[in-house]
Amino acid sequence: MKKLLLLVFGFCLATIGFAQDLPTNPEPGKCYVRCVTPDVWRNETVTVTTSPAYKKLKVIPAKYETVTESVVTADPSARLVPVAAKMSTEKMSVVTSEASKRLVLVPGTTRTETEEVVVQAASQRLEIVPAVYENQSFEVVVQPASEKVEIVPAKYETQSYEVVVKEASQRIEIIPAEYRNETVTYQKKETGSTLRVVPASLTRDTEVVETRPATAKWEMGDIAPDCASSDPNDCRTWCYKNVPAQFESIPTMVLANNASTNKTEGDCGPGTSNPDCLGTYTKKVLVKPASTRIIDIPAVTKTVKKTVMVTPPTTKVTAIPAVTKTMTRKVMVTPPSTRVIEIPAVTKTVKKTIIVPATTKEQIIPEKTTTMDKIVMSKPPTATEVPISAKSGTIKMTKLVSDAQVIEEDVPAKTTTVTKEILDKKGGLTVWREIECKLVEYSPLPINWNLGSATLTAGAKKIIDERLYPLIVQNEGASVEIASHTDSRGGKTSNQALSERRAQAVVNYLIAKGVNNSRLVANGYGENKLLNRCADGVSCTEREHADNRRTEFRFISQ
Repeated sequence: MKKLLLLVFGFCLATIGFAQDLPTNPEPGKCYVRCVTPDVWRNETVTVTTSPAYKKLKVIPAKYETVTESVVTADPSARLVPVAAKMSTEKMSVVTSEASKRLVLVPGTTRTETEEVVVQAASQRLEIVPAVYENQSFEVVVQPASEKVEIVPAKYETQSYEVVVKEASQRIEIIPAEYRNETVTYQKKETGSTLRVVPASLTRDTEVVETRPATAKWEMGDIAPDCASSDPNDCRTWCYKNVPAQFESIPTMVLANNASTNKTEGDCGPGTSNPDCLGTYTKKVLVKPASTRIIDIPAVTKTVKKTVMVTPPTTKVTAIPAVTKTMTRKVMVTPPSTRVIEIPAVTKTVKKTIIVPATTKEQIIPEKTTTMDKIVMSKPPTATEVPISAKSGTIKMTKLVSDAQVIEEDVPAKTTTVTKEILDKKGGLTVWREIECKLVEYSPLPINWNLGSATLTAGAKKIIDERLYPLIVQNEGASVEIASHTDSRGGKTSNQALSERRAQAVVNYLIAKGVNNSRLVANGYGENKLLNRCADGVSCTEREHADNRRTEFRFISQ
């Protein structure tokens, strides 16, 4: 609530300040209007394309010529001449007895060695307590264990095997070429395509050009209901309202389809099946070229016998046990317990026989061979190719030298110019101007509107030109309100809209005559300000209704 009171108080101060901004040194009996310096506009020319550029097409027919061409009537081929294989004789060595081994017995040897044997161990003698001795028996090996080797001879057997005395070879066999006669179809006549020109097509369109941009202007509103001033205009509110942009519709032509061609292929075009366009000739065609077939000749063998070692020679070892001899020796059992007298050991020389066992030695038995003749193919059979040239003939054909062509011709676009208003300098400075007092009151503009229409007739335009336009020109900078009213017949909403359209029609006409639109205010009041009693539901004459159906103007301050 406090904010609302502050807002109302501020609005009242602004209204009082605006009302007190009066002309200085006014003369009694004179009337003044507040004038706002108008916006400064300049005209600019805009180019609009009314007809687009397009193409015109011209057809150049196809050209032909008759030519003679050489064709192959028999394909090139070849015949084959056989070349026999070459054979040669080679010497070969055949093993009749494989290499083997035999063992030779190396007999064993013996030798006699002398060895010192202790027969009485070293001992000690005590002077007081004599040592106690006893005799002990022990075994002495006089001949160590050995082995006896016996030779087990190898085992042999005679085997037969096949020896190739003539290697496998080949012989070549010629398979002659195969031919067939074939009928070849060729195109003896060519025809080009036919071109038909489809002219460019244009459609009508409209291009909207903004001739005046959107602006804004001051517009006087209603009087405040609680106005305390003697002059009601002191309590009017002023609004800075948007003025919509103005547009002009320019009829134009738009290119719907550019010029083109419809192409019709000729009867004798590529891939045609028309019999009138085709010819035939006979051609000898190679179905299967000459070839060769290799026939294998098997190898020739001979059976040869040879001795083969089945089991190699081995040895058998027989063990010979060692020979021993039992001997007795005196051994001290208890040493003396007093002074010891060393008694040296007593030895005896013994002879023993050392046997080196028999062994075997491997002896190589070389293999036995014999020499035989062998026939070998040194060069396989081949075939020499003898070429057979192709055969040719001539045929006549109608050839297409150049197909139908299209030449393009560019048709330039057509344009027109439209004048567009550009705001150079924004107005808005306020000055006071003296004006006739009667002009600040509503003055009638006696336009006879057609029923339900907001279109200015020629007579209505003449009234505006004679009564209103000169006053606007004389009072430069002063603003004018155009007020339009209707009678009570019809709905209130439709009457309001109709009065607004009629007031705007007068404003638009003045703008077209060069009046700055910031100086013009269009207000429609519908049936809200009737001059007589003819409200809804009241029966009135046509004359009384006509008094309410009016258009007025007055000069106002901004």
